[in-house]
Amino acid sequence: MRTITLLLTIIFLAACPCSVHAGTLSGSISGESLSSSTLEYFCLGLNYDNGKRGIKSDSGDTRKLETQVYSLFLGYDLSNWCTLFATLGQSEAKLPGYNSSKFGQGKGKWSLGLNANLWHVELTDPPLFTGRISLKPAIELSRYNSSLDNRIIEWTDISGAILICYEKVIEDPKYNVTQFYGYTIYGGPAFSVMNGSISGETDFTEEKSIGLIAGLDFFITSNFSLGGQIQSFDELSGSLNFRYHF
Repeated sequence: MRTITLLLTIIFLAACPCSVHAGTLSGSISGESLSSSTLEYFCLGLNYDNGKRGIKSDSGDTRKLETQVYSLFLGYDLSNWCTLFATLGQSEAKLPGYNSSKFGQGKGKWSLGLNANLWHVELTDPPLFTGRISLKPAIELSRYNSSLDNRIIEWTDISGAILICYEKVIEDPKYNVTQFYGYTIYGGPAFSVMNGSISGETDFTEEKSIGLIAGLDFFITSNFSLGGQIQSFDELSGSLNFRYHF
């Protein structure tokens, strides 16, 4: 039943953009709404994610999994409302009872995802709040592994979010440290379903699968942004990213 539910969720979120946008939900949303220029197809970036999640083993034991993930981000705009993205990098993990004092040696991490601009409305009044409100769902499949001293931990994370975004362009930007091209503030409900194992012996799943995401992206120019995000499931996690569209 759990597998069927996951498959239906993936199909639903992936299909939504076609009828009408980042694990790395961090910075996965695009700044398409911030620019009226010709569609820019590719996006490169870097992600740093620091995560804390409660996990439970098949025997019922609960522990706190901490991770540090460094990854390269590549996005491709299938259209002006749908973006396919992938990440490739390194993940490090720490788990009480295995290596509580330090992170294990980092190993590979990869992910594939999809995000979409599902709906938007322009705000024109009052002038102070001129901008755009957007609805941007996103979904991602991620795979991680790391050492835990003399053991290996591996896990898969299927995550998604429905994000409400407020996007604003600053008029006549001067491109200095006090004035940006624009910014995006976003937040919304999220889910994250984990399945993993430790040295192929101990299986585990997430302790809490429903949470919240909030973030802020500053667009220094129309195609270069710096962002940060907070995710809350059973613990607070944070991430940083930068993106360059070309």
